[in-house]
Amino acid sequence: MVHSLEQLLRSFGYLALFLLTVAQCTGIPVSSEVVIPFAGLLVANHTFSLPLVILVAVAGELVGAMIAYTIGARIGRPAVLALGRRFHFRESHLEAAERWIERRGVAAVAVGRCVPVIRSYTSFPAGFGHMPLRRFLPATLVGALVWDSALAVAGMELGKHFSKISSVLKPLEYAGLIVLALAFVYGVYRWNNRS
Repeated sequence: MVHSLEQLLRSFGYLALFLLTVAQCTGIPVSSEVVIPFAGLLVANHTFSLPLVILVAVAGELVGAMIAYTIGARIGRPAVLALGRRFHFRESHLEAAERWIERRGVAAVAVGRCVPVIRSYTSFPAGFGHMPLRRFLPATLVGALVWDSALAVAGMELGKHFSKISSVLKPLEYAGLIVLALAFVYGVYRWNNRS
């Protein structure tokens, strides 16, 4: 997946970043937690520009959020769920976003943009409830700006210090492999000794 994401971003640049961000905001399972930091890595090797990564990601979030809001407002919850099943849309995630918005109102839109999983679904309940756009759009903008900036900068910093980080993590990889091997042996032992 990482290799294909790298190819996509290198081949189509900011357009790919924009479209992936739009898709994520409409509930399609695309992880901004992977895409935006990876774009940040490309900032570290001078393929992308940090201000443009943030600007494109935020613009993608605003467009995706407006699409999701409009779908929610126009066709309603049952139709969103029926349509969403084609894209592996999870009802439990939508319900979590609905509870989040019910409890916190417009602040939930801004904060929800910074909460993994819920962030992909916050616009639909705002549309279901016909939250005024003059409140919805600024809240979406604030949350997207905070989240996208943090992820892009984190990816860029990781890219700048990757050689140092990988040398520190190398021993942990071996420890992780040993733990996995022991867990596998224990699982086989338990399986063979089940009553």
